[in-house]
Amino acid sequence: MQKSIEVLLMHAMDLNILISEEIETNPLLEINEEETELLKAQEDAIKKIKSIESLPNHIHNSFNNDDEENNYENSIVKYIELEDNLLRQLKYEIDDPLAIKIGEFIIGNINSDGYLTVSIADIAQAVGTNDTGLIEQVLLTIQNFGPEGIAARGLKECLLLQIRNKPSNETTAIAKSIINDYFVELAGRKYLLIARKLKLGIEQIKEASKFIASLDPKPARNFRPIKNDIYIRPDITIVKEEDSDNYKIHINRELIPSLKINKTYQEMLNNIGLKSGEKEFIQENIRRAFSFIQSIEQRGKTIHRIAEYILEKQKCFFENGLSALIPMTLEDVAQALGRNKSTISRAISNKYIDTPQGIFPIKSLFSQGINEEINGAIASKSIKEEISELIDTEEPTAPLSDSDIQGYFSNKGIRIARRTINKYRQSLHILPSNLRKI
Repeated sequence: MQKSIEVLLMHAMDLNILISEEIETNPLLEINEEETELLKAQEDAIKKIKSIESLPNHIHNSFNNDDEENNYENSIVKYIELEDNLLRQLKYEIDDPLAIKIGEFIIGNINSDGYLTVSIADIAQAVGTNDTGLIEQVLLTIQNFGPEGIAARGLKECLLLQIRNKPSNETTAIAKSIINDYFVELAGRKYLLIARKLKLGIEQIKEASKFIASLDPKPARNFRPIKNDIYIRPDITIVKEEDSDNYKIHINRELIPSLKINKTYQEMLNNIGLKSGEKEFIQENIRRAFSFIQSIEQRGKTIHRIAEYILEKQKCFFENGLSALIPMTLEDVAQALGRNKSTISRAISNKYIDTPQGIFPIKSLFSQGINEEINGAIASKSIKEEISELIDTEEPTAPLSDSDIQGYFSNKGIRIARRTINKYRQSLHILPSNLRKI
């Protein structure tokens, strides 16, 4: 059971390493060359189909990726590889192998806005260390790299990191206090309240507010996003059949060879002269090999059943993109498949799905949803996507307030509380309207 859970948790690349280790330690386990060749042919066919699809095949690590500049000259001047830039600085500052490993993992988990998307605990587990102090130290080192505000774990930290590098004066000191203690009040332009709390003049608060507005909430916007597609191998691929509205599900087995139990050893069990210890050795390794093969097969079946549910539930998303994403929870899938919620959670952990809309972490397609009177529940991620698009296309001199956005959704028949819009905007690392105004 433990081995089965371990196999279910793994993405294809890690499972390939585990298979190699099992083959080395179990002489009865070997690769089934004929079936592996068949699997390879299937993978090649899927790649060929994907290569001629008209839709772009891009990575979505979040639902708030900025489009690149349309101006070609600007893109040449401004855009460089963020990952290369950070890795160069890391290798210059650090020479300890474990610290470098931690730093590389941190850099690999910075999204296109420049924010760190994993926790200290996640990093510790991934690199195999309990030294959280070292992780914090490496993170602090990276946060001192350019661009200012990089690798922050939230909007507040991002702004504070940028202030840290500014000349120390009265305005920066006030700005720190406001961000730390009165950020919500600042978003609501409650300057008088903040002034009273800090026992300062209202003009001082306005000056600090203006300074905060000059900071960049998306420090990586002038860098080309990290190319996660180089390292990501999707576990599920969804392809549309030619001249049809139907989709096919393909479970990636490119790195997972077909396995079988060595026949020679099996036949040895019938040998009368076989010693007791030798017989026990063969029987034990047969059991191990059979259990391991069964775990891999069960992993594939579980992932395939989840893919079938996602395809049935999210067909509109595959056709129309993030705005058509429908609420879908782990409980929904678990109930439909007759499996435990924790099993579903393990099955989608660290795995990706390649769709006509791009490559996504499977877990990113799951959402709790928002209650909405006319059309029922709609996915919170699709709401976030729409908020992001609205703000991206707003007039810079007259940015949309949370009330404006609420009114926009109300006109569409979608009832969303203003505090919910405020929460979603903050999760997208978007400043309030008064701090976005140019």
